[in-house]
Amino acid sequence: MAAKIIRAISGILLILQCVVLIVFFGVLPLLGFSACPVNGSNADSIYTDGALAFVREVSVSDLSDGDVALYYKGRTAVGSHVTVNNAETSKITVKTKNGTADIPYAKIAGKGTEFSVPSLGKYADWLTSGKGLLFSVIAMGVMFVVFAVSAFMVRDKE
Repeated sequence: MAAKIIRAISGILLILQCVVLIVFFGVLPLLGFSACPVNGSNADSIYTDGALAFVREVSVSDLSDGDVALYYKGRTAVGSHVTVNNAETSKITVKTKNGTADIPYAKIAGKGTEFSVPSLGKYADWLTSGKGLLFSVIAMGVMFVVFAVSAFMVRDKE
């Protein structure tokens, strides 16, 4: 009975981890998006601290009124709605809590989405680092071994 429970839990964990890795390193890039962890709070951002935002690299001149421009203030990703895109000055004007702000084209990371996943940013930041990815691959290997051993134990008892 214990072997069946171990097999079920390790199988579920293995599948979940595979799905997360496939989404981060396969599906998002295939769709032209990248994950952007929001590691800090900024009152002007539509994203909350610790969220995972999604950004698509586009030509900054293609951003228009109402689009979400994703840019950085220090190390913090900020998503704000575009009000004016001025190609002559190479700046975008975005809505802020206290009015508007001009952001140079060079600071724009891309076109953000309104959608973000709360509390997943710190995990995504860790996962995309070398140590996080290495740990994930090792953990998947361990879970696979546990799953295989428990499957043999269940088979022998039946």
